[in-house]
Amino acid sequence: MAAATSPRFEGGQWVISRYADACAVLSDDRFAVPDAPPGGTGIETGIETGMGWLRGAVSRFANGRRHAEGRRAAVAALTPLDPVRLREAARRRAGTALRDGVPFDAVARRIPVAVLADVLCDDSGSDPDEVADLVGVIADAYFPGTGPDAPADAALDRLLCLLRSLRSRGLGAPSGDSSAHSFLRPDTAAPLAGPEAGTLAATVMLLVQACDSTAGLIRNAARSLTGRPDPAAIDELLEETLRLDPPLKVLRRVATERVTLGDVVVEAGTAVVIDVPAAGRDAAVSSTRPPGAAHLTFGHGLRPCPGDRLALSLAAGVLEAVADSRRTTGTPGERAFAAFREMHHGPAPLVLPNAWDYASAAALARAGFTAVGTTSLGVAAVAGKPDGEGATRDETVALARRLARLPCLVSVDIEGGFGGTPGQVADLAAELAAFGVVGVNLEDGRPGGRLAPVAAVQEAVAAIKERVPGMFVNARTDTFWLATTLTGDEAGTAESRLRPEDQVAGKEPSGAEMLDEALRRCRAYAEAGADGVFVPGIAEAEHIRALAGGTGVPLNVLFLPAGHTVAGLAELGVRRISCGSLLYRAALGAAVTTALAVAEGGPVAAGLPGYAEVQALLKG
Repeated sequence: MAAATSPRFEGGQWVISRYADACAVLSDDRFAVPDAPPGGTGIETGIETGMGWLRGAVSRFANGRRHAEGRRAAVAALTPLDPVRLREAARRRAGTALRDGVPFDAVARRIPVAVLADVLCDDSGSDPDEVADLVGVIADAYFPGTGPDAPADAALDRLLCLLRSLRSRGLGAPSGDSSAHSFLRPDTAAPLAGPEAGTLAATVMLLVQACDSTAGLIRNAARSLTGRPDPAAIDELLEETLRLDPPLKVLRRVATERVTLGDVVVEAGTAVVIDVPAAGRDAAVSSTRPPGAAHLTFGHGLRPCPGDRLALSLAAGVLEAVADSRRTTGTPGERAFAAFREMHHGPAPLVLPNAWDYASAAALARAGFTAVGTTSLGVAAVAGKPDGEGATRDETVALARRLARLPCLVSVDIEGGFGGTPGQVADLAAELAAFGVVGVNLEDGRPGGRLAPVAAVQEAVAAIKERVPGMFVNARTDTFWLATTLTGDEAGTAESRLRPEDQVAGKEPSGAEMLDEALRRCRAYAEAGADGVFVPGIAEAEHIRALAGGTGVPLNVLFLPAGHTVAGLAELGVRRISCGSLLYRAALGAAVTTALAVAEGGPVAAGLPGYAEVQALLKG
């Protein structure tokens, strides 16, 4: 694990990735949160209304006295809520929704809101599902620039009306104030100023956070839920998710005066961005982290989140229901197939690292990856054979058998089917499925740099899906990888293109020509039953976007370190990101570098796995 770096200046702002630096910024009142943008005002009253009012009234966008008032209102609203009861209610409601076929993403987003609405609005006669719909619209526009304010303004007006009875029950009422409904004007839904407005804003904010941040925590944790269904493991999983994959990726502050931070000087007015996942990873290895220090997602120092226990309880309840549904629906194999397919339809792309032996796969699983692929180059290289020539069927099957006992889902690269007929390829898929393999990668590249006829690949895909319907077939076209549009029937060996690093004669097709051919092939493979399509070697954003939106199935691309980021690929519509042979080549390079360092007396890299650590991997 690479060490976090000291503050670095990028794009006119300081970026923080060390845990100690992040805590220093969050504990220093000279670093303030950016102001919320203004909202609209009522023509007759002149009072700020709608989303502008909400952002300005809640403590997240406030500093000083306004922040303190907002926090007091939030604490008052939270005091009557019981985390244990919220967890059980979330589990019951989510279980019902999942049994009714509600998609997981909708469950993660709506159930926490509905549970809170049941508690906060049960005297109002409001429908929790209507509240969830309204809060969803508000949440989509809550952060400035994320959505249009006009629909959210209307949704907020309606939600405020539904919350009128809240104060009559005493929930969230400021100390010493028992007047009913005093936080709304009698003739309009526009909030008044003062503590009443803060109480109402805090209540709305509870619901928005349940829809936004809590849902993000649920989604991220669910990616690692496979095989860990008991409540204690779910609590641990949520803690680990908050550290490594939190729903809130950045925290922003602005220096109100000149501040020295470590060995850098932050000038007044300069923005500071805290990389929350990087700081969380640093906290895991940092000797300076105080025992029991809070996760940065829930704030630190001056602005700790008063609702952390509630958020964790709601998330745990939903995850328990998800675990229950996976445990009780279908056979173990069917549940594994479904879990892997679900990973391709979540809010973030599936990052699939590729292993070449048992130890590399075990290390990846221990690092938290819940799905691992194999790399045909790595498997072939370990066996001393060339890649892509159909010579490693036995090695591939043997590795798959070993990987099946790991606590992760496994997808196997079977090259082009190892030269078999469609029936033989289907037999191979069935053999792998019997071990517990959930996916296969089937490519159309052929030795000599040719592409297989489309019909031949379609027949192989259809045969696999007929024999093993649940198997995730990732159909790969090597149009960009081989830089060719010619099939084996159309091109002789002399005209064929080898992999880009091999220099051969012949005219390379244009990017537009390769895109057209890749789209044609991907659509054909999807029509034959492929669950996803894989286009390695593609780098141009417009090509990726066209393929992501033009095939009807999840798009998988090969990660290119010089040109890709996970966030950038996600924005283009990519649903799966493979590492291919990258990890094997990195390990090979590191091995040679270490050997040379020993021979030449140079420094050996720190942080290498110890002998006992590797032994532990092998013992499971």
